[in-house]
Amino acid sequence: MRICNLFIFAIFFTTTLFPQSIPINPTLLEKTWQAQWIYHPTVSPTDYGVYHFRKQFTLDSLPDKFIIHVSADNRYRLFANGTPVCFGPTRGDILNWQFESVDIAPFLSAGKNILAAVVWNFGVHKPVVQLSIRTAFILQGDTNAESTVNTNRRWKVLHNTAYSPVPVDYTMVQGYYVAGPGDRVDGAAYPGGWEQPEFDDGNWDNAAAINNPGVSRGVYNYAGNSAWNLVPRNIPIMDESRQKISTVVRTDGISTGKNFPAGSYCRRIWKVFLYGTITKSSSEAE
Repeated sequence: MRICNLFIFAIFFTTTLFPQSIPINPTLLEKTWQAQWIYHPTVSPTDYGVYHFRKQFTLDSLPDKFIIHVSADNRYRLFANGTPVCFGPTRGDILNWQFESVDIAPFLSAGKNILAAVVWNFGVHKPVVQLSIRTAFILQGDTNAESTVNTNRRWKVLHNTAYSPVPVDYTMVQGYYVAGPGDRVDGAAYPGGWEQPEFDDGNWDNAAAINNPGVSRGVYNYAGNSAWNLVPRNIPIMDESRQKISTVVRTDGISTGKNFPAGSYCRRIWKVFLYGTITKSSSEAE
């Protein structure tokens, strides 16, 4: 493929909704979670920052199900063996901090496995709608069978200093601004492949654990109740499905040529219409 300044995203994700129908162990709604809220041990937990977390674990055999519950402050995206699984949490408030429930068995294998998550804290640049206490991540196995992945000090963490904020304010947009910042990423400093099983995290720090345990709303725990009161996600989870480009109905800003998408081509486009509907593009290319 030839190198050029423009690029087109050749992998697209369609976004649909389906109900969060994963069952939740009633014990997690009635008692304190075993999982701990974790964070980076040496970086300010209230400032802007992007963090990567990893947990290696071994399975003797492939389970029929492997249900986990996950959340973060501010935002997270979770990967299992390099495959994106889910992102969140759904917007809430401190007394109603939502968590996602996912069965990750389809992404696991017998032997070594890796769970990885990226967590964003937008700090003072966060959107107006974003409530926050501090940078934190939590992942809880549904039962003892999944407890090996509960977040604790045995998880690894990296502060990704390749990221820096690009603040936006009303003077730039000539009006009221409520969204978050942009991100500037130094590609030379980015730890490429950090979510993949083969990545070497030997020089990463062990995560630190917050004294506040994970607790569901309504469960009395003085330390836990003073932080995030966890509730199950109350809207459907978005499904992200890969779609290969087969037919381009119309493009804006570039000429694709008659052989597109086959062969060599520059990879940038503003809008792509597939099958007469707008498909949301991701930043992943293949």
